[in-house]
Amino acid sequence: MNDWYCISRRALLLTLLGLGLVPAKGFAQLREFGVNMYSTTYVGDLAHINNFIYSTRGGIGAHFRRHLSKSLSLRADVNFATLAGSDNSPELRNLANEAYRDPTGAKYNRLVGEYFRVDSFSQTVTSVRDDVNLRNLSFRTRLTEFSVVLEYKFGEFMVNSSVRRANFYVFGGFNVYHYESEARSAIDSIGWIKLKDLTTEGQGLSNFYNTPEYRSTQLGIPLGLGIRWTLDKYTRMSAEAGYRILFTDYLDDVSGQYANPAVIGSVHGSQASEFVDRTRQLHPWLKPNALGSARGNSNGRNDGYLFVGLSISRVIYPYNCPTP
Repeated sequence: MNDWYCISRRALLLTLLGLGLVPAKGFAQLREFGVNMYSTTYVGDLAHINNFIYSTRGGIGAHFRRHLSKSLSLRADVNFATLAGSDNSPELRNLANEAYRDPTGAKYNRLVGEYFRVDSFSQTVTSVRDDVNLRNLSFRTRLTEFSVVLEYKFGEFMVNSSVRRANFYVFGGFNVYHYESEARSAIDSIGWIKLKDLTTEGQGLSNFYNTPEYRSTQLGIPLGLGIRWTLDKYTRMSAEAGYRILFTDYLDDVSGQYANPAVIGSVHGSQASEFVDRTRQLHPWLKPNALGSARGNSNGRNDGYLFVGLSISRVIYPYNCPTP
């Protein structure tokens, strides 16, 4: 069996030499298996500087790396992560949800003074604190990602040395990811609802709107850089940051214009209308958003997400074929 392995390996090496993918002096194509640990940051319509900490979540994964030459490696990853974004802080959302569930409306008094100024005579909100976003939307999603990237390492990469050293690298490739964005109702008995099913901006409801339905499984482009350490002959550790360029603006289910909550409720049930326009959940004296007005940020940019983290891997050395 080892003879067939060696014959196949030599044939592959000759092919790669002919294509110029490995140096003429030869290179032991080492393999690695490892695990990934990331912090994740969502970038999109519901990402705000003042709420950056609330948009940071985490993820784990595994990878396989094949060294093609001293400078090039091919890497495949599978990652499982959580992404989240919100117009307002969790504290404000929780206070507003408690007040929304109170049939007497008395709990809204806790918001007045700290977040709002109101005119009781005209029953209007006269001013809002600077860090309050009246759109009041939020989401989270559990994301599964499979990616294949090509890594380029700067400088000689001493994979056969037990000497500890570092090398910088950059990478790029493609990924396939799946997500299902959801948001939590202000009503406890409803809980978390998948937003795509509610067509909150009329996506796919051709009888009412021209907004096409978006897909939950899509392609993206991962790009990034990192630094890599040789800890010993068999162990490698990397720290990297990678951004995913996406081709959708609906990672957060927010992109276009406000639909009619009554229409959405008639199609998907009364609870669906709550997720179309959530402004008045902050205070009942706020005005609902005009139908057809901008619900997403009109900057023409798609959503994205960032992975920053560490990975550790184990080198698998090849079987040494006898010299013919």
